Amino acid sequence: MGGQKIRPVTEPGGPLAGNALTGYILAGLNMVVSGIAIYVNSLGVRMFSDSTLYTAGKNLVAGATLAVVLAFSAGRRRSLGKLTRRGWMLLLFVALIGGSVPYALYFRGLELSTPVTASLIDHTQFLFVALFAAVFLQERLGASVWTALVVLLAGLMIGIAANSARLDSGVPFIVGATLLFAVDFILMKVLLRTVAPLTVMTFKMGLGSLLLLLFVIVTGRGWMMARLSALQVGFLVVTGLILVAFTATSVLGLRLASATAVTAIAAGSPIITTALVAVSQKVEIPASRWLGFSLALLSVLAVFIIGSRRESRAGTPTQEGTT
Repeated sequence: MGGQKIRPVTEPGGPLAGNALTGYILAGLNMVVSGIAIYVNSLGVRMFSDSTLYTAGKNLVAGATLAVVLAFSAGRRRSLGKLTRRGWMLLLFVALIGGSVPYALYFRGLELSTPVTASLIDHTQFLFVALFAAVFLQERLGASVWTALVVLLAGLMIGIAANSARLDSGVPFIVGATLLFAVDFILMKVLLRTVAPLTVMTFKMGLGSLLLLLFVIVTGRGWMMARLSALQVGFLVVTGLILVAFTATSVLGLRLASATAVTAIAAGSPIITTALVAVSQKVEIPASRWLGFSLALLSVLAVFIIGSRRESRAGTPTQEGTT
């Protein structure tokens, strides 16, 4: 393979240590979980008059769940005391950039724009990650993978029906959220060289959800949390736990595989969402959209097969800290 080799980080003695293929499998699981999450969230958000309140609630469930797991992990708690100032700063940025601000921006944009427009912009995230990773992480996956990424984008545009997208006041919010999520992936990849995945996940969702909750309270909407119905709380719990699964597969996959591959594979999630809609709601999906999703699926498979083989061959495991 041309270019600089990608060197996966290992966790001494851990079952996932140095296994790039495992990282790719986790990315595939992340795609499935993400597709399910999009479908369930589309139902859940309709039950709330305020999308930011809904986002803060489900993120709080996810953050609290991860915090409990971290609390019962004595080794991880001790490792927090070994974090450097740089480590703490990066964790703070991950919580701010990946766990709070972009969620608020995205759902605000969704209120002002259309689902198709939001979905199309959101699923260009993998291209931003690929560009940032090439510049800042020196990831080199070769021309074949870049070709697959271009085909993936084309397939998603056809499958999502990009011709229905529109340029409106919600677009800047969604673009901002997409860029922040992409930057967050790069920051997490750097953090995961020396910080344990559970710590990164907990700070991202735990502190991030608290920041979102603070925003809800400061803007005078905190009283709405006390008036949630049992059904609304149930949706927050379910979607929060799905978010835990999404975060876990994403971060663990990112620790073992390249940021480019993990986000590109996860970008295939609309295939899962559309299939769920077609089956559960008996909606007829136009053949042109299935053609686009078929191209996207083939591209995801290409990234999986080519990328995992190259990373497995090129990766020389390095022993780094797991604080």
